[in-house]
Amino acid sequence: MSTPTLDATVGGASSNSYCTVAEANDYHHARLNSTAWDTATSSQKTVALIMATRVLDAQMIWAGLTKTDEQALMWPRWGVEKRNRLQYVPDTEIPIELKEATAEMARQLLIADRTLDSDVETQGISSLTAGPVSLTFKSDVKAKVVPDAVVNLIPSWWGSWRGRPGMTGTIART
Repeated sequence: MSTPTLDATVGGASSNSYCTVAEANDYHHARLNSTAWDTATSSQKTVALIMATRVLDAQMIWAGLTKTDEQALMWPRWGVEKRNRLQYVPDTEIPIELKEATAEMARQLLIADRTLDSDVETQGISSLTAGPVSLTFKSDVKAKVVPDAVVNLIPSWWGSWRGRPGMTGTIART
């Protein structure tokens, strides 16, 4: 089976990745614990980046609007504020935060297939006892397809994650 061609053209009709292998290499060279990425072949990295882009677009309901109807991916977009919230992300580029999130998601996919069904959800485990050790799962446990390390790279106002609880909580002073 041949390796697909990675196309990171901004707004391209056949684009399939938000970042190139070289950009992902740069991200991982500045990251600790990147052995899974560093030891992967060029083909594995290419497929991981394409899959990571698919997962991000499938799991995120992005804010703003796509630039054109012809673009293959959900970015570039217009009407999305930059991290500093003082300017808008230019609709001619893929922001660095999304490139880094794509690279991180690709590394996570090389470690394990996060898109598989969760054993906890599919097997319905509610209790397990072995001698004095007991394990019980909450009934509302959901698998995180997109890990926190990726979620935290993308500004929260860029959209909402499918199947994730709200990222806010109540703090009470006692």
